[in-house]
Amino acid sequence: MEKYYSLLKDVLSVPTKTYQEEKMVEFLTNWLESNGYDYYVQDNGNIYVTKTTSEVNENFYYPCVVSHTDTVHNIDTINIFEVDLPNYLNEVKPSLMSLNDEGVQTGIGGDDKAGVFACLVLLQELPDLKVAFFVSEETGCHGSSVADDEFFKNVGYSIQFDAPENWMVSEYLMGVKLFDRDSEFFKVCNEVITENFNGRQIYGSHPYTDVIMLRKKYDFQCINFSIGYYNYHTSEEYVVIDEVYSGIETGMGIIKKLGTTKQYMKPEFGVNKSKLF
Repeated sequence: MEKYYSLLKDVLSVPTKTYQEEKMVEFLTNWLESNGYDYYVQDNGNIYVTKTTSEVNENFYYPCVVSHTDTVHNIDTINIFEVDLPNYLNEVKPSLMSLNDEGVQTGIGGDDKAGVFACLVLLQELPDLKVAFFVSEETGCHGSSVADDEFFKNVGYSIQFDAPENWMVSEYLMGVKLFDRDSEFFKVCNEVITENFNGRQIYGSHPYTDVIMLRKKYDFQCINFSIGYYNYHTSEEYVVIDEVYSGIETGMGIIKKLGTTKQYMKPEFGVNKSKLF
């Protein structure tokens, strides 16, 4: 993962706020272009990427990873600094934080630029993958609420990287069940998460993020888990570098074990959208 360190700093350096995500969309499309990926941009700014190196047939379903391109921080300049800061076990770890030009700490936007970075690394590392970068999650999953059905019709399961620290796993979002515990999907996810989170993972019910919209609409299982950011939505936000890498390794391990399979789950309807917006 060390070879991607400069990319991590590049992603975290991009200013982006809900409804002001043009710089991040531009950064991502330029990166995708320069690396030769097949992608398109929805009218609202959602970005969809497909990487295929294997033979595709009627039993082939893409793993899909997800992140969102907005943060809550209304800042123009992000200067990245490496510092030593504590993780959730109070272990002091190499971390990244942001200062503005006046030397005042600002939010670095690890929520969810750490997730954006994770998706880019997995695009590089895995042979077959779909990626969705959704806009405007922070004020109610507006981008994912209009996800492109055509893109997701051959997706087998989805992983989102949008939870703080290095112990949190979303089983429910706003009461919506993301996966079936009596399934191969959960068995594999739990094995890999247990190994990479050192058995300290906690499954819980959390506020919304984009996979709630995918579970409502589509017939595949989803999961969301930690990607190493701390003090999110505050000016003291930072990311612990090896916990970002650990989240990526977790996603990679799950995808390598599940491969291009369908992890079926009936779509969940009837959620009161007023809770989400």
